Amino acid sequence: MKVSYPHMGYLSIPVFNMLTNLGVEVVEAPAITKKTLELGSLYSPEGVCLPYKINMGNFLESIDKGADTFVTVCGAGKCRLGFYNAVQKIQLSKTKDVGFYTIDTNHLFTSLYHFLQTVAPQASRLEIVKQITMAIKTLKALDAINNAKNFYGSRSNTPDAIIDIANNSARAFTHCQALRDIKDKQDTIIQLIRPMSEDTASETPKIGLVGEFYMLLEPYVNYRIEDVLIKRGIEVKKFVNTGAWVYSNTLLSSLGLYNEEKAYQKQASPYLNHHVGGDGLKSVGTTLWCARNGYDGIIHVYPFGCMPEIVAQYALKNIAHDFNLPLLSLSVDEHSSDVGVLTRLEAFVDCIKRKNSANKTASYSL
Repeated sequence: MKVSYPHMGYLSIPVFNMLTNLGVEVVEAPAITKKTLELGSLYSPEGVCLPYKINMGNFLESIDKGADTFVTVCGAGKCRLGFYNAVQKIQLSKTKDVGFYTIDTNHLFTSLYHFLQTVAPQASRLEIVKQITMAIKTLKALDAINNAKNFYGSRSNTPDAIIDIANNSARAFTHCQALRDIKDKQDTIIQLIRPMSEDTASETPKIGLVGEFYMLLEPYVNYRIEDVLIKRGIEVKKFVNTGAWVYSNTLLSSLGLYNEEKAYQKQASPYLNHHVGGDGLKSVGTTLWCARNGYDGIIHVYPFGCMPEIVAQYALKNIAHDFNLPLLSLSVDEHSSDVGVLTRLEAFVDCIKRKNSANKTASYSL
């Protein structure tokens, strides 16, 4: 059995550790490239969203490397992620006789635990729980490093150096064997980044980054939007972080301490009062939070044709109007141009900086 899985930001690092530490042979998909997207699009249904196509490309390229068993996720309510697994399994079976496992995001801990029991039958219950804990801890450490990059990088004269350190830090967590190792690596990397910021007390423009889960977490498909903004002196607050999401939907959810839909339904009111699938409710709730907490703008990123985010977009426009909050919506598919997206980002940043300058001038006049 040679197991593979799709890429999504730095998620592949703890997944690789978790499986290999349990004795499972892993075949990592090649890094996402234009070829990945083209291959995935060729074997995808017409009109399906961009994350599906990228995932399909990951699977097909893994088959070329010898993978025969795949694992993915499903279960996002009204989002089309709910049928990814069924359609992908059928399509992959036409290429090769493969094993296909699905992690249900609505029952994340139990579904992940049973999957690991299946692919690593020799592992004890305690070892499986330990490896799940290690994976969550690694993801939270990588979240902390990414947050440090966004904060210190936006306040540094050498943001490129901070970005390089943070983006290359994920591989440092490969083969971690103990929780203490993870904490030590996290602290070391953040301590390396912190002194590279000249003035941590300075006020920089803040932008909230909201939208569909995969689009926010995979740098290839969002054109490394966080890094682009950091280099322009913009602090980015991303409201979807892999570690925080996994922690909330495994440990806290299993203990009855967290319900994502209820949490964001209250936060999104009165602009959206019901679940619309995917991350639509979260996009509205976090945008409203930003509007009430002094953010300078919102960037909404989603795949072309994503119905939950399209529904959410109407509420976002109302929030932007009511709070005089600049909003940039980026709908992305395989035909999107990096030049076009980056040009719109540059223009949006310039507008925010001009608005801030005008507000400061008006304040001084008073």
